[in-house]
Amino acid sequence: MVAISNNITGEMDNAKVTVVVSRDTPKFKGEAFTLLFQASTRAISRSIKPATAKLLIHLCAIVDYNNFIPQGAEEMAVELGYSQRQVLRALKELTDMNVVIKSKHPQDNRITQYHINPYQSWKGATKERAKKIAEYDKNQLSLFTEPTKKQLPPNTEFLD
Repeated sequence: MVAISNNITGEMDNAKVTVVVSRDTPKFKGEAFTLLFQASTRAISRSIKPATAKLLIHLCAIVDYNNFIPQGAEEMAVELGYSQRQVLRALKELTDMNVVIKSKHPQDNRITQYHINPYQSWKGATKERAKKIAEYDKNQLSLFTEPTKKQLPPNTEFLD
């Protein structure tokens, strides 16, 4: 109930009012996204080359669920406008830092597949992330070697 003024008599009347509250639907509802972890991304950004940074952004944009990278070096090179050699160098830099984890295809040992380290970013359910972390060797998940750890910003000890 609210009080309103009658325009003709000037008297105050009571009235029932219905208020409809609505909100806009999210603009990107249902669109896939990748969660980036700030501390690791910040530490990585201090030491990688520009071509490697561009590749990392590309990987985060194309990554499938459970951090599987669905493209090979040749496809990445075409999309980025790089030579395959540049992409392979950037991938090597990311694998050396354990940002990207390289493995052999389970059915075809000749095929190399890549995953993004789940401590760097994640696409998928939280439960699946925990399972994936449990599957990896702890050394594969260690994002930084000792010399790089000294360069980390404050409050990033949780990366260990």
